[in-house]
Amino acid sequence: GPAKTEGFDPDNLPVKEVYIAWDKEVSVKDKIVINERYSKSLTTISIIVGVILLIMQQFFVLLLLGSIAFFIISLKKVSPEVVKYEISNHGIKIDDSMYYWSKLRRFFFLQKEKNEVIAVDTTIGFPGRLYIAFDNNDREKVKQLLEKYLHYLESEPRTFLDNTYDKVVSKFSLDEEDSVEDQS
Repeated sequence: GPAKTEGFDPDNLPVKEVYIAWDKEVSVKDKIVINERYSKSLTTISIIVGVILLIMQQFFVLLLLGSIAFFIISLKKVSPEVVKYEISNHGIKIDDSMYYWSKLRRFFFLQKEKNEVIAVDTTIGFPGRLYIAFDNNDREKVKQLLEKYLHYLESEPRTFLDNTYDKVVSKFSLDEEDSVEDQS
């Protein structure tokens, strides 16, 4: 749906009033929003494709894929950084980037491994979704603040591609627990 704050004009803003601000240490692993189960399945598929490429003697493509894998593994080793978050009457500020209420549509909570994050959908092309790490003790306060300006969704909106991907991945699941749960 449309944004709750359609009449919000970023050019004529009132005096900025900060509702809540916090700092959170975020690692690259926290920024990646791929479930560990999907990651294992993707790794298995990549190994199979790698063996097929090796048999076909596509060494350049293998080198390219190996370079991408090395890059991703290297990113996971980067030390965490402290990110500053701020919710105000103007919008949401993440470090130096300001996202005005008129450019934000809806929000929901996602469980990411051990932590819960806020996902905020935007109307701008990039980024299409913001992921905000927060302290679980402030969950209700943050939710109430965001509900003033954004639509709240109980669960993540799923597209046809998301559902299809889940079905395909569940067929190739490596974990016995997941395959047993899927069958019941």
